[in-house]
Amino acid sequence: MNLFYEEYPKVLEVHGEFYPIITDFREYIRLLDMLKCKELNDIQKIMILKEYFLKDISIDSEAIHALTDFVTMNMKEKESEQDPDGEEGEELEETGKKNLFSYEIDYPYILSGFLRDYGIDLETVNYLHWWKFRMLFDGLSEDTEIKQRIMYRGINLSDIKDKEERKRISKIQRSIQLPAEELTDYEIGNAFA
Repeated sequence: MNLFYEEYPKVLEVHGEFYPIITDFREYIRLLDMLKCKELNDIQKIMILKEYFLKDISIDSEAIHALTDFVTMNMKEKESEQDPDGEEGEELEETGKKNLFSYEIDYPYILSGFLRDYGIDLETVNYLHWWKFRMLFDGLSEDTEIKQRIMYRGINLSDIKDKEERKRISKIQRSIQLPAEELTDYEIGNAFA
């Protein structure tokens, strides 16, 4: 898929049929929050997933897989999902990655980064496709507050040899630490397994 000349996906293929889906970024941030909600059981979560499809669909593993691929921007052609030996590729290769940001906790820094770098007010923008939002988020300047937080949260303290620098970064990490229950994009695929 080359987004220079192809449109962002607005439909998902499930069981050979195409289903239009909701694509606004706010709805997928809402979905990620819902997946973390301990008050909802799996049946309730599946019913909520059904609302992301704009045409009636039975939510099964293929529908969940298609929506997971959309959320994680893993929209490969079906043929490319197989390796040379004819086996399916791994669904979510990077499972277990440490989450480095939270849409809820880091909201002020994400909002200010979009305003500063792109002039986009995420509170008032009428529509922004989830993929475009993710690409713009990834492309924020390294000196924005959110990118600085992500950078510091991602530093492995054991890689720092200088004792004073390790102490300084450890102090920063403690001050911006995220709660342990946050899901990474890569854990979404396992939410219903």
